[in-house]
Amino acid sequence: MVPTEIILSPETYDKIVAEQEITAGDTENDIRLLLEDHFSIPILIRDENTDVITAKELYPDRCPVCGRRIPFLREMIERLESRATNKVRCPLGHRYEGEIKMYYLNIFQIEEKREESERVEVCPECGSKDIQYLGPREVFCLDCEWDNNMLPRF
Repeated sequence: MVPTEIILSPETYDKIVAEQEITAGDTENDIRLLLEDHFSIPILIRDENTDVITAKELYPDRCPVCGRRIPFLREMIERLESRATNKVRCPLGHRYEGEIKMYYLNIFQIEEKREESERVEVCPECGSKDIQYLGPREVFCLDCEWDNNMLPRF
């Protein structure tokens, strides 16, 4: 998934500005541009359907012929949206039908799930109790080298 924009309510926007301790001398437009630069995606402020991150996904994101991932997903999604065709070309030149899926991720649900994560006491990979926390949410098994950020093995 590629995040494409952040939609904030005026209250959430004010809270973020206060947390970032942006000076009062900055103009409102400069503050929004500063936040857009910080998050690297556009920020919209409106009263309805707010506090979400809009994300888009190319499906399938791997070439059905060779299995390669499509590089530069953001550019490929923009290209598909701007053209009448839905043909995707993989790095080796194979063409296939693709579609764009759009998701709206609630900012507060993401934060709640992050805070509610369980404390790992036993490695889910090997069952060992030799668990090391590398940070508040980063867990590492000393026996099998599993960590909670590992990608699924293929």
